[in-house]
Amino acid sequence: MESQDSKLLTTEQIIETVKQVVSRISRIDTEEFEDSVIIREELGIDSLMAMEIIAICEKYLNIKIDESKFVDIETVGDFLRLTVDLYRKAHE
Repeated sequence: MESQDSKLLTTEQIIETVKQVVSRISRIDTEEFEDSVIIREELGIDSLMAMEIIAICEKYLNIKIDESKFVDIETVGDFLRLTVDLYRKAHE
């Protein structure tokens, strides 16, 4: 995974990048990341892990994720939609 600055990523590439980051931090295979999976309860991601995921996603996608928004994120799908949305807005 390397930072993508020179060309815009597709939605699929953004999602794959985020899933790889979450997988690395949570040590859970990306195939278990269905949109409906609840991040905290089902993946066991605590606040420290969440901060690490946010920091790495910000670096690789060149975006800024407001940590207060992460509190409202419940599912994998919510987080994926948020990162795709922020990426699109940051790179318009």
